[in-house]
Amino acid sequence: MNNRFQPPTHSQHDSHREGGAAPSFRLRGEKASATNGTYAPVPQPAPISPFPIPTSCWKRHLIVALFVMMFSVPAYFMASRFIVTAVVVQGRSMTPTLKDGERYYLNRWRYIFLPPQRGEIVVIKDPGHNDFAVKRIVGRPYDWLNLKDGLLYINGKRVEEKYLDKGVRTDTPDLKERWVQLGRDQYYVLGDNRANSEDSRFYGVVLRDNIIGMVIR
Repeated sequence: MNNRFQPPTHSQHDSHREGGAAPSFRLRGEKASATNGTYAPVPQPAPISPFPIPTSCWKRHLIVALFVMMFSVPAYFMASRFIVTAVVVQGRSMTPTLKDGERYYLNRWRYIFLPPQRGEIVVIKDPGHNDFAVKRIVGRPYDWLNLKDGLLYINGKRVEEKYLDKGVRTDTPDLKERWVQLGRDQYYVLGDNRANSEDSRFYGVVLRDNIIGMVIR
């Protein structure tokens, strides 16, 4: 049997490698060009900082600060005008309960919902001096008051004022007996230091609209 020798055949891939041009190689990060088949670098995204700080951050903080100031000033005015404000006692008309120079708070909010009550210490618009004064309410609307022999009677009953120093008298300026009937929205106020207090015994009743608020600690 004759053995016939045939040269090895070349595959299509080998023929391309030997007869044609060497294939181009693509580097990582390149993509083929749509026009000439070459490879162009792929644009990489810009690096992102893990803690981005916008350039306009300080502007935002400034706007927030301005808004806080715009709202805080009216809020403070509203609170001090209608809710609570600080007061300083001047004078001795309320000793020994309140002393000259002591600081307290004035609750304006309370009397929006509740009427002033007997025994409460309040700030009023002083009818005698066109300023403000601190006094104690002893008579409410429609009460009958009688000041007699240095004592206070309300609706026919003697009032035990334990907040007064022992022996303090409630005398009228002329030392005569006085009867007072309070009408609608009328209050009678006295200072706890009866011998050194200008109050309703001198300037008469106080209207509800002239009671600013209640003094609290």
